[in-house]
Amino acid sequence: MASSQLRKRQFIDTTFRLLGDALGATRLVFYSVDGEQNLHNFVCSRVPADFIRSYVREMYAVDPLHVRRIQSPDERVARMDEACKHTPLPDLREYQAFLHRFDVVETIDFIFRCENEIKAGLSVMWTQHDRPPTPSLFQLADTLHRYIEFNLADHLTPSRDEPRARAIRLFHLTPREAEVADLLCCGRTNADIAACLGIGLATVKTHLIHIFEKTGVENRSGLVARLAAAH
Repeated sequence: MASSQLRKRQFIDTTFRLLGDALGATRLVFYSVDGEQNLHNFVCSRVPADFIRSYVREMYAVDPLHVRRIQSPDERVARMDEACKHTPLPDLREYQAFLHRFDVVETIDFIFRCENEIKAGLSVMWTQHDRPPTPSLFQLADTLHRYIEFNLADHLTPSRDEPRARAIRLFHLTPREAEVADLLCCGRTNADIAACLGIGLATVKTHLIHIFEKTGVENRSGLVARLAAAH
C-alpha cells in the first residue's frame, strides 16, 4: 500500500474509533466522492457485507442522505429527519425498510469538502443495540465534523505519485481501469473492488486483463511492483 494511502487508512481508523466512542454508534462507513458525485472506495467498520453490496447495486438511488440530495452548499452533517423533507416518500420508505432490515434505527452522514467540492463522506449508523442518539449527540457530531474535515484535508486530494495517477499518466489506463488498479494496490480482492465500484466480478476481471496487458505484467503482484516502480 502506498504510504499516502496507508496514512489515510490510519486516519480513517482513528476517526472510526473517535466517532464510535463519542457518538455511541456501532457501524461506520467512510467513502470517497468523485467529480460526478458517485460514491466509491468504501471503508467499513462493523458493517455487514450484504449491506454494502445492496447499497452500491441499488439502494444508493433512494438514499435520502446521498450527496446528490444535499440541498445546502455548506451542509456539514446530513440528518435523516431533515433530508427526508427533500426526498420523495416512496424513496424514503424504501430506504428506511432497507435500514431496518439491517437493524439500523438512525443514521447521519458527515460531508467533507475540499475547495468547496464534496470529496468524501462518512456514514454513522446506530443499531437497535446502541444507545439512542440525543439532540446533544447531534450537536457534538457537528463540532467533531470541523475537527475531522480539517485533519482530513491532506488526504482528500491524491498526490500525482499515487498508483491511480501514475497509471493514468504512464500506462494510459482509462479512469475506471486506474480506479481498479488503485484498489488492487490497496490490497482489495476482486469481490471488494466489485462492491466498492458497484460493478460485477466479471467486469472486474475484464478490467484486470486490460490493465495487465497495458502495464506488461502477468499478475497482481507484478502490477503492484510495476506501479510502485513507476516515476
